[in-house]
Amino acid sequence: MTEHLFLIFLLSLLASAGVACLAGESRLLRKLVPGLLVASLVLGLAIAAGSFLNGKIIQLDFSGHLPFAFAFAVDRLSGFFLLLICVLALPVVLFSLSYAEHYSRAAWRWYWCLLALFILSMVGVVVSSTVFAFMLGWELMTLLSAGLIMVEGDSDDRRRDLLIYLLMMHAGAAAVFAAFLLFVPHAPALTFAEMRAAGSGLPAQLRMIVFLLGFAGFGMKAGIVPLHIWLPKAHPIAPSPVSALMSGVMLKTAVYGFTRLTFDILGNPPAWWGYLVLGIGLVTAVLGILYALAENTLKRLLAYSSVENIGLIYVALGLAIVFQGHGLSGFAALALIAALFHSLNHALFKGLLFLGAGAIHHSAHTLDMEELGGLQRRLPALGISFLVGCAAIAGMPLFNGFASEWLIFMSLLKGSALEAVIHFPALPLLIGVIALVSGLACACYVNVYGITFLGRPRSVAAEQVRSTPRSMDVALLLLAAACLALGIFPGIVLHPIFILAGTLIPAAAWPSDVGVISRAMPFVAAVVALVGILALLLTRRFAAVRSVDTWACGAPGLTARMQYTATSFSKPLRFVFRSVYKPDRKVDIEPPGRTYFPASISYTSVRTTSFERSFYRPAVDLVISAAQQLRRLHTGNIQAYLLYIFLMILTLLLVLRFA
Repeated sequence: MTEHLFLIFLLSLLASAGVACLAGESRLLRKLVPGLLVASLVLGLAIAAGSFLNGKIIQLDFSGHLPFAFAFAVDRLSGFFLLLICVLALPVVLFSLSYAEHYSRAAWRWYWCLLALFILSMVGVVVSSTVFAFMLGWELMTLLSAGLIMVEGDSDDRRRDLLIYLLMMHAGAAAVFAAFLLFVPHAPALTFAEMRAAGSGLPAQLRMIVFLLGFAGFGMKAGIVPLHIWLPKAHPIAPSPVSALMSGVMLKTAVYGFTRLTFDILGNPPAWWGYLVLGIGLVTAVLGILYALAENTLKRLLAYSSVENIGLIYVALGLAIVFQGHGLSGFAALALIAALFHSLNHALFKGLLFLGAGAIHHSAHTLDMEELGGLQRRLPALGISFLVGCAAIAGMPLFNGFASEWLIFMSLLKGSALEAVIHFPALPLLIGVIALVSGLACACYVNVYGITFLGRPRSVAAEQVRSTPRSMDVALLLLAAACLALGIFPGIVLHPIFILAGTLIPAAAWPSDVGVISRAMPFVAAVVALVGILALLLTRRFAAVRSVDTWACGAPGLTARMQYTATSFSKPLRFVFRSVYKPDRKVDIEPPGRTYFPASISYTSVRTTSFERSFYRPAVDLVISAAQQLRRLHTGNIQAYLLYIFLMILTLLLVLRFA
C-alpha cells in the first residue's frame, strides 16, 4: 500500500508540471496547478514522516525494465530529508500563488512547470537507492534550477552568473559520479545496498580517494569555501521562492549525499577525515558571515549567510567523524544530531528570510537596504515574521537556531575527551571561533532588520510600499511559527533524529545534552512568557503614557539622511577584518588638485572576495592564456590535422604497449 502511495506521490508531482504546461487561458487549470502541487506535498509529508519516525522502508524498483539498476527507497535518512523538502516546499507554493501573478502567461507556465519538476528532482535525489537514479536527479536539479533562474530575464550579467553556476555544478557532479564509479569492481550494479556491503572492505587508498572526491563534489553543491563562488551569484538572481528552495533544501541534498556516502556507504571513517571536514567547515563559517556583513543587497547577503550556516553544519559533521574515528560513538551521535537538526532549522529560517526578501521586493521593488527603512509600520505582518527569521538565524534563545547551535557548542565541548587520546586539546578551543561566528551573525541581522524595517524610509520606493498579499503573509507566518515551535519544543524532532543517528553510528548512546535542551526550553519559554505578561500588566496599570517627538539634537526634525546606513553600521567590523575584504577604492576629485574646495567628489569602493581575487581570477587568466596559445594549432591545414591524429594514435599505442 505504501509503495503505491509513494508512486502516486512521484507521479502527482510530474502531473503538476504537465497541468502547468497545459494551463493556458483556463482559470480552472491555473488554480488546479498549485492545488495539485500542495496535495502532492502533503502526501509526501505523510510518507516522509512515516519512514523518519517509524523506520518503515518503502521501495520502488524499476531495474527489471531497464538495462541498468534504477530504484528508489525511503529509509530513515531519506525520510528526514524528504520531510525537509516537503516542509519548505509547501509554504513556497503558497507564497508563489501571489508572487507568480506578475509574470506573463508564458512565464507563468514555465515557472510552475519547472518549479514542480525542480521539487521532484530534489525528491529524486534523496530517495534514490542506485547511482543512476541519484545522478539523474542530481543533474536535473541543476538544470531545472537554471531554467527557473532564466524565467525572470536573460540579461548578459544573468547569463554570465548562470554560466558560472552551471560550470561549478557540473564539475561537482563529475566528482560525485567518479566517486561512485570507483565502486564498479566491488559493486557492479551500483546499488547503494551493494556499495554499502563493499564499502568497509575497500582498500584504504581507494576509500580515501572516494571520500575526497565525494567531499569535493558534494561540497561544491553545498557551497563550502573555496567552492562557494557560485552561490552568491546564483541565489540572488533566482525568483525569491526558488532562492528559498535552493538555499533551504537544494544545499541540503549535498549534506544528504555526503552523509549517505561517509556514514552509511563507506562506514567507520578515520579521524583525519573529520579533521579535514571540521577545518573546512570553520573557514566556511567565518568567511561566510564576514562576506555577509559587507553586503547591502538583501538576497546576496542571505546567500553568503547560507555559506556560513553550511559551514556550521560541516563543523558538526566533522566532529561526528572525529569522534567516531576515535571510538566515541555517543559524542559522535551528539554531533551528528546537531548537524541534522541545524539542517532542518536552516531550511526553515532561511526559507522564511528568502521569502521575506521576495515580499519586500514585491512591495518596495528594491532589495537594496540603503533604499529601504520604516517597513515595520507599513507592513507589520511581514515585519514580525522577518524578525522571527532574523532572531532564529542569529541564534537567539526560544528560536530553533539557538537549539541547534547550542548542540554544536556542546559537541565542541565534548572534544575535551580527546585530550587523553591525541594529547592536543584543540577542539574545545574552537568554541571561540564558533562564538565569533555567532556574534558576527547577531551583528549582521541587527543590521538587516534595523536598516530595512526600522527608522524612516530612505527612498520614495520605501515610502510608497504596497501591502503584501494574504497568501504571502500566511506562508511567512507559517514558517515563523515553525521556527518558534522548534525553538521551544526541540524534543519533537530531536528524539527521532537520535534514532536516525543510531542507524548511522552503531552503539550510540542517548546524549544527555539532547535531553537537557529538550526539557529546558519549554521551561525557559514559560518563564519568559510569565515575566512578559506580568511586565505588561504592571506597565498598563502604573505607567503614564506620554507621546513626544524624538529629540533631533536641536534641529527642526529628524530626516532619513540622519540615520545609519547599512554601510556605516557594518563599517567598524569591516575595518577590524579589513584584511579579508581588501576593497578596491577610488576617489575622483573634480577639478583635480582642489582637495579642500572641489566642485565634486566621487568615491567608489568595489569588494571582491579573497578567493575570487587570489584563486579563481589567476586560474581563469591561465586558462585563457593557454587557450590563446592553443589557437596556433588551428592552422586550417588538413595535413596538420592528420599529423595530430597520427601522433595521438601513436601515443595511445605506446601507452597501451608499456602500461
